[in-house]
Amino acid sequence: MSKVKGQKKYLFMVIISLFVLLSLAGCANKGDTPVAAPKTRVITDMGGRKVTIPDKINKVFCSNPIGTVDVYLLAPDKLAGWNFKPSGADRKYIKEKYLTLPALGVWMGAGSTPNSEEIAQAAPDVIFCFWSTDESGVAMADTIQKQTGIPVILMDYNINSSPRVYRLLGEYLGVSERAEALAGYCQESLERIKNYIGEIPEQSYKSVFIAEGRGGLQTDPVGSIHVQDVLDLLKVKNVADLPGTAGKGMGMPTISLEQIIDWAPQVILVNEYTMGNATKSYLFGEIKHGGEWSNLEAVRKGQVYQIPQSPFSWFGKPPSVVRILGCLWLIKLLYPEQVNLDLAQETKNFYRLFYQYQLSDEDVATILTNAQ
Repeated sequence: MSKVKGQKKYLFMVIISLFVLLSLAGCANKGDTPVAAPKTRVITDMGGRKVTIPDKINKVFCSNPIGTVDVYLLAPDKLAGWNFKPSGADRKYIKEKYLTLPALGVWMGAGSTPNSEEIAQAAPDVIFCFWSTDESGVAMADTIQKQTGIPVILMDYNINSSPRVYRLLGEYLGVSERAEALAGYCQESLERIKNYIGEIPEQSYKSVFIAEGRGGLQTDPVGSIHVQDVLDLLKVKNVADLPGTAGKGMGMPTISLEQIIDWAPQVILVNEYTMGNATKSYLFGEIKHGGEWSNLEAVRKGQVYQIPQSPFSWFGKPPSVVRILGCLWLIKLLYPEQVNLDLAQETKNFYRLFYQYQLSDEDVATILTNAQ
């Protein structure tokens, strides 16, 4: 082959190569080049399940209000939607931009599941399932993941797990610094609570009845997911020991006033749960000033108190991290002489840290109406 022909062949190959490169560049501009798959990682959730999740999580949904409250207090910008929207006066403590998030429903056993299409439209990267970490919780998380096709992370709702829950949430959501602040508060508060209880003689432990529902004749009995772990922590006896009625920790059995009188609780806690319902009931007044309820010694002695709730319940509905503050409230209420605690200041501290809201003295008085 002559030298001239070799040069022409070389030049031809260069031109072809340039053409191919330009063609590929054009495809890239048109978006035809395959996009790299998002990075993922495998985590072991609190139920021992292996779950593949995105390396970076931008949006989450929670299967029930327990997780929704906990996530909202940590990283509200990550929340894809509520289960039920906060309503009425409770909206005061939540920034407007979060009130516009959609209400996507809740998993509450057979026949009660959110709309999968609406969840898909909200596009959460993962779903958090806050429940027990036993077989029941594992089965629930597996079911939700199968229904939605979205990774589901099982988290422990138990009050004693609060510090670990926040540290894990911080790791998953990329907000470890704030998570550590909330976890530290939970850990320090749990230690304080245990120390307070340690100073109270066993014979002085109090008994309570939790009045809710129609006429106050429904309750969360022994074993209820809403209250059992907190009452155990505080060494408080729930007089509503009704074997077989709590089921899997859910449900509010109805009992008679005669049965409550026979149980003779030392304190009545009135739970007027309003999340997702703007209508405020008047249950507290009915019990404290009602004729037949006066047959209870607790009522005659004025030992009737309303569980604080604004914007979320302090005690079990839902059983979120706010119960930490609820425990401090209740232990101060039950044992005022043994517990040296400034509840008003404690309330301000909690709202400033968790809600990032500065309470006024008037706000505190309103929140604690009928609660002390």
